[in-house]
Amino acid sequence: MIRVISLDMDGTLVNTRFVDKVWMEGIPMLYAEKTGLDFLAARSYVVGEYMNIGSDHLEWYDLLYWIDGFGLKVGKEELLQMYEDEIEIFPEVPEVLDYLSESYDLVVTSNAAREFIDFELDGLSEYFREIFSVTSDFREVKKSPLIYGKVCAHMGVKPFEVLHIGDHYNYDYESPLEAGLDALFLDRKGERSGPEVVGDLREALALIEGCV
Repeated sequence: MIRVISLDMDGTLVNTRFVDKVWMEGIPMLYAEKTGLDFLAARSYVVGEYMNIGSDHLEWYDLLYWIDGFGLKVGKEELLQMYEDEIEIFPEVPEVLDYLSESYDLVVTSNAAREFIDFELDGLSEYFREIFSVTSDFREVKKSPLIYGKVCAHMGVKPFEVLHIGDHYNYDYESPLEAGLDALFLDRKGERSGPEVVGDLREALALIEGCV
């Protein structure tokens, strides 16, 4: 019996455009203004620095680390506010969350840092019993089976009582399965097929209602 439904955030509940704009436009633009480089040169340098750190390190996800590292005269919240109009909730999300929240405890399990989550889920937070940032709350860089175990322990449920839905095949599907959870892979691009694959959250809802 599923009691808890866990959802990824970027690519699952909200479009990734906001995140992409902050990292790939906002920071390079501010660095270009500081150094006098043209935007493309500044972006090339900034992205190179991102890659030097890599996604296996917590600094990769830490907005303040990059603001300070590039010597930018901007606060985290100010930078995020520059692009908050780019936040786009996928159209079916409010309806599906409204329905699911009547029968299940809903949580978010996201790799995103807390400051991004707070901005992106501003209009949705009421649906969720808990919102977990893997990088901010657990100080880990990936959604490993261990992380899903910690989420279950925090919620006071057994792994088999939790279903996770997300758009990264490894971290949102294989990893929760390895931890003993149930899982669905959300493929909005239609690149995979199979009984575990859904194209949007309405399809996920239909499977949940048909199986649980």
